[in-house]
Amino acid sequence: MKIAQIRATIHAAASAAPLLREPIEDYRGGPPRPFVACRVRTDAGLIGHGFTGRFLAPQVADLLETAILPEISDMDPCDPPAVQRRLRERLNPRGMTGVIASAMSALDIALWDIRGQAEGRSIAAMIGGARDSVPVYVTFGMPQYDIGRLVEAARRMVADGYRMLKMVVAVDPGGWREDARRVHAVCDAIEGRAQLIVDANEGFTAKSARRLAQDIRDRPIAWFEEPVAGNDAMELARLRDETGIRVGAGQMEADPRIFALLLDRDAVDILQPNVLYCGGFSGGTAIADAAARHAIRLANGAGWRLINMHLLAGVPNGWVLEHHIAQSGVEAALFVDPPNPVDGRVAIPENPGLGLEVSQEGLDATQLR
Repeated sequence: MKIAQIRATIHAAASAAPLLREPIEDYRGGPPRPFVACRVRTDAGLIGHGFTGRFLAPQVADLLETAILPEISDMDPCDPPAVQRRLRERLNPRGMTGVIASAMSALDIALWDIRGQAEGRSIAAMIGGARDSVPVYVTFGMPQYDIGRLVEAARRMVADGYRMLKMVVAVDPGGWREDARRVHAVCDAIEGRAQLIVDANEGFTAKSARRLAQDIRDRPIAWFEEPVAGNDAMELARLRDETGIRVGAGQMEADPRIFALLLDRDAVDILQPNVLYCGGFSGGTAIADAAARHAIRLANGAGWRLINMHLLAGVPNGWVLEHHIAQSGVEAALFVDPPNPVDGRVAIPENPGLGLEVSQEGLDATQLR
């Protein structure tokens, strides 16, 4: 069996959020950011789907169709690591990230989907089958909420059964002090019934991140996600040492050397590779192996739970999956009857590959190019 065709298209979809009239897609507001859907067809007729986002989508799509396909069209789609090795040798010998890393990630996901169909197994089973379901947290706390609606949204999420909630910080004009006020308000509202994750999306200076961490460290904080600009390993380690708060990072990193640095510098408590950016399942499993050697667990960040659930279910140190309300519209549009959390966990589909039915109608409705 050989790779016969790659088709890459660009899409966007907004999402409805509780208590907000306007749909959202991003914590910074504005129109939905585009993502790339990658469709790989084999000469035997099998079709695999992969995805990546959210930056330079036209360039990623062009690279997949015009540069990557000619390099791999004679290769076995059921050997994704071998495909990755050839692409690194021929197109990315110095390990650059950006467009090439995103394209390779989308392709790798699609190839694992094909391999699963060929073998009749889910991707989670193929990469280890450590568990058949994974716990889920919800990213609910968008900056579009004023503090009153933020508190009400938190109460609703707890009432829906979530025991771990995430809110965004580092974008309010009031700086870390206003973030602290919002964090304390949410913690008072949930009254110990759930833990809170605070996510700065690399938006703070190291000094501001430490000040917020010191202010909230006695509250039920599960972890402080990507608190400093550039995921600076030295500053992350310093924040952990000086405040005692747990730190997570890695959700949009693509270079395995960055993950190695975070681990070697003892900079994180939770590592957060996302297969849409870190090299697909081939890259994700290698990162998971490295994290396991440091006794570090994986948690999903940057969304796309229906894809990343396979990594967290497959590897022994997989932990908790993100359900991001700002991506719920993407999931609803692209997938037919996808698995949803029940009692705080999502079950991995038994169907082969990704185990998902991709909606052609949804792809058509969201396609930009």
